[in-house]
Amino acid sequence: MTGEEFVRLCFEEKESILSEYCDPETESTVGAMVRELVRAGADQETLHKLLDLVLTENWYRMLLALDGSASLGGEQMTYEVRDEDGNILNECGELEAAAWEVFMENDD
Repeated sequence: MTGEEFVRLCFEEKESILSEYCDPETESTVGAMVRELVRAGADQETLHKLLDLVLTENWYRMLLALDGSASLGGEQMTYEVRDEDGNILNECGELEAAAWEVFMENDD
């Protein structure tokens, strides 16, 4: 697996979580709160955009932190992210570059 593939999987997970939160049939706690807010008059599209923005920014920041280009809990250092075969996925800022492309440039 490459760093770019890892980032794309993270993006797919973000999209899956967002879909779950916004699904009116979900049993998640966040989904229940979204339903409650919509019943109280909140705009569902605005809530969807807000959740998407929060998830995007958090996934992006976590990926940058793993790559050493952002802090994690106030500590900034480079972590080694490896696949199950022991291959390093974040050499030379690979996660940072892929995260920008996947999470920020493809922003709808």
